[in-house]
Amino acid sequence: MKRRGLLLILLLVFAAGLQAYTFGQNKLNLQPEEWSQIQTMHFDVYFPAQADSFGKLAALMAEETYYLLRSELTFPAGSRIPLIIYRSKSGFQNTNVIYPLLPEGVGGFTESLHNRVAIPFEGSYRDLEVLLAHELTHAYLNTLDKSALNSLASLSLETLPMWFSEGLPEFFSMGGLSDYNNMFIHDMVVNDKLPGLENVNGYYAYRLGESFLAYIAQTWGRSKVAEYFYALRSVRNLDSATRKVFGLKFEDLEERWRFQLKRQFYPLMAAHGIPNEQLERRTDSDKDGSYLNFMPRFSPNGERYVYFSTVSGRYSIWMAGRYGLAEPRKILAGESSGKVEEFYYFRSSLSWFPDNRRVAFAAKTSRGDRIHILDVEKGKIVQTLPLKQFDAIYEADVAPDGRSIVFAGQIGMQCDLYLYNLETAELRQLTNDLYNDAQPRFASDGASVVFASERSREDLIKRQGFFGGLVSQIFSLDLQNGELVQHTWSNRNCSFPQLDQSGAKLLYVTSQDSVSNVFALDRATGGQARVTDVLAGVFCSDLAPDGKQLLLANYFDGAWDIYIASGLSDTLSFTPAQPPVVSDPQDKLLEGIDLGNLDYFGKREKQRPSRTNPAAAYGLRDPFLGEPAGFEFTPEDSLQLVRDYSYDDRPLQRGKPIQSKPYRAKFALDNLWGGLAYSPSVGTVGYVELSLSDLMGNHGIGVQAEIAGKLEDSNLLLSYLFLKRRTDYGLGVFNLFDEVYVRQVQTGLDDYYRFRERQSGLYFLTRYPFSRFFRVELDHLVYQRGRYQSNWIWDDPAGNTGHWSPNEDLGQSYVYTPGLRLVHDNSLYGPTGPLLGWRAFYNLSATLANGKIDYVTNYLDWRSYTLFSKRYSFALRALGGISTGSLAQRFDLGGYNGVRGYTGNLSGEKKALLAAELRFPFIEYLSLAFPLPLTLPNVRGSLFADLGTVFDEYKNFRGADNGTLRDLHLSYGCGPRLDLGFLLLRFDVVWMTDFASHSKPTYYLSLSEDF
Repeated sequence: MKRRGLLLILLLVFAAGLQAYTFGQNKLNLQPEEWSQIQTMHFDVYFPAQADSFGKLAALMAEETYYLLRSELTFPAGSRIPLIIYRSKSGFQNTNVIYPLLPEGVGGFTESLHNRVAIPFEGSYRDLEVLLAHELTHAYLNTLDKSALNSLASLSLETLPMWFSEGLPEFFSMGGLSDYNNMFIHDMVVNDKLPGLENVNGYYAYRLGESFLAYIAQTWGRSKVAEYFYALRSVRNLDSATRKVFGLKFEDLEERWRFQLKRQFYPLMAAHGIPNEQLERRTDSDKDGSYLNFMPRFSPNGERYVYFSTVSGRYSIWMAGRYGLAEPRKILAGESSGKVEEFYYFRSSLSWFPDNRRVAFAAKTSRGDRIHILDVEKGKIVQTLPLKQFDAIYEADVAPDGRSIVFAGQIGMQCDLYLYNLETAELRQLTNDLYNDAQPRFASDGASVVFASERSREDLIKRQGFFGGLVSQIFSLDLQNGELVQHTWSNRNCSFPQLDQSGAKLLYVTSQDSVSNVFALDRATGGQARVTDVLAGVFCSDLAPDGKQLLLANYFDGAWDIYIASGLSDTLSFTPAQPPVVSDPQDKLLEGIDLGNLDYFGKREKQRPSRTNPAAAYGLRDPFLGEPAGFEFTPEDSLQLVRDYSYDDRPLQRGKPIQSKPYRAKFALDNLWGGLAYSPSVGTVGYVELSLSDLMGNHGIGVQAEIAGKLEDSNLLLSYLFLKRRTDYGLGVFNLFDEVYVRQVQTGLDDYYRFRERQSGLYFLTRYPFSRFFRVELDHLVYQRGRYQSNWIWDDPAGNTGHWSPNEDLGQSYVYTPGLRLVHDNSLYGPTGPLLGWRAFYNLSATLANGKIDYVTNYLDWRSYTLFSKRYSFALRALGGISTGSLAQRFDLGGYNGVRGYTGNLSGEKKALLAAELRFPFIEYLSLAFPLPLTLPNVRGSLFADLGTVFDEYKNFRGADNGTLRDLHLSYGCGPRLDLGFLLLRFDVVWMTDFASHSKPTYYLSLSEDF
């Protein structure tokens, strides 16, 4: 069985995208995606089949983005870049290009091994272009690292700090012009929480890096940004690069940026109020540890409201009273079951039915995006709408009479508004164009809806690109005659519209003065009024039915919280604004974009820059020695060396029309390593391991060979995994060889015996995920097992020479080993291990040799995690195993799955283990200057106890006797855990006890996460 475990591990190592053997959440390929491909001058663009127009547009966007980057970075890309665009966020999250399961917060990624860019389409062509620019910057820089530029001795590559490696793509894609991005910087400045750049990571590295580079561009010019990039790549450290480019120490340059941020944002502090002064705060992110409190919605009678919150660690639905007389309560846990696997954080909404009891919302489920109807009293989903044709479903709103629901839905490569009749199950498409239509809300009479749409262009927008000028404005749509009316005319995005009960006032959110707040339009007079005026940015709002209070989701002091504003009708002051205008419903999004321009960027043969060496035109000895020789070597002078990159200039003539073609799997090498040696006694000994996969990661091939002497005596493994569909399939072919030597000590010469075993056969794996959190795995191992014995024969009595006798066949057998595994895992991780949820692993396995049972093993590992405070968690683990049969498996008591601190060698056919652990923050931040400069942030601690046993027969088991443990073994201990980014470091101090005595402490240093 040792061989079988090794085989399974090897198969799963070679599997592209398959999750951990025991735990791990699942990827759901709900519908197998068929792909098309377009090859351009610099890109291989992959997009959903039957979407050729979108594919050509995406390819043209990529090439235009490339030349924007080329103008900034000067040097051409060193290789072609694969670009994969998924039709939805769910499809992107389940990609097989990389192994991890992607959460909602990941917008796109650039895989480094093959430099593949993978991004989703989420309804907005403007957002797609921004995301494309960000990820193509990563890919572009990766090609520079691997190109001929590295032959220049001056470019000794150094790792870029995260704020630069993520800030540079943000700068090239947004340029510091986004009010939303700047909101986070603004908030940190206002609340005196601006961290040092060298210590920042995660999401804030994007924001701070972009802001810092935008400051450099504004102060020294855009060319300095690229110069700074190349300096960071070529010199030893950040300070040296900064001195080289700016003549300043890095800390001085950073200090100047900080002062500039104060000049930029302090005036906004004087012009706007503080939320806690002007509004009533209803959620407390500081106390409960939540970060997102979003999408509040009043009930029709105005007595309570629902909202999304991460109070419990998961994005869930909560409910609270309007007057705050009772504590909010969670009515539906999200991200923990197949019915609600995940929400779109910024595009999921909540809407009440007129009965004040039911709420509608959209969510990602194990069967695709669905609209659920939730009974808030029972806390249960009572109805799910059968909307299977949608790739994504976003914001939804219930009609005032409760008979229909309007929502934003994505089918293919466009997002439109739809109306679903709950009584007749009729689906009606309200808009049909490429514009991103979002956030629909019914008028109080149900005759029309207002919504936000990117149907407007603003020439003042400075961001480059086909869709850089798109601005989201507020529109209304008459459900009877289809009349479309534009209500706002801002040069900033307007979002989350709603009408008051009278229909006279239209409220919406916009950042008119760089700070996002709520504004109102008087539909009768055409006037505009500011409703809120607070820092640092309102995301969405909801007006009470009586119009007297307003719920807000506002970002301040590092988190999104729910606030409530009162007395609105007494404070509004309207000023003249542009009146509403009937809008042309025609689709003009691609107006002015000639897809035929893609023909300029046809694929070309790979070219290299030519090298011109002016020093070769003359020889230094010529004036003294007369006519130069026919050939004389002249070393290149790097100061005069010229490289010609004109081959990569923007093409000026169209080539042949570029056509799409179906995607065909081609395999590329992912991993290769091994070694070779020669032994006079054994012969050639070698080991090689390689893995291959196709571009999409749907097919994985693994080869492992351990050659020693004859081929039949070697370990060989060939595996294949198919991951394109919901069910994963695996196949392995193997030949495994093992030998054991036994020495029998006796008078005279010792006897030696050699036992050999060879296993040759097939392995089959089937894996089906019922949801993101639960799956079943079936495997079948079928092989022929041969056992052989030989003994050592001494050739002379002195024992100087000898030889092995011929192998004696101990018998051949045909072995069948089936296995069944059930895996559940909805755990939520912290920096050192799971903090919330539960996971369990049940394994049933058996072996039949020549039709007779060798063993049957049942094994269960259950773990539960309770986050009972902001960052405190209590973990429990129960583990049990029973093996029966003539060759029953034996369980150990030590190791990762045993009692910590136990150093014996007990084993048994039965095993039980209980473990409890308190996980808590230990050191918030530790900075040392001597003897080594060392910074240790977020060190966590653990207090734990383990109780376990292994034994063979129940009748012989003695747990305790006279207050002293016998067959039970107990340990307890504590220790810190440190997340170093690339590995987790654990240090444990453990004591063993039987209640009568306690052992000396044992110290363990390990690199594994908490259970």
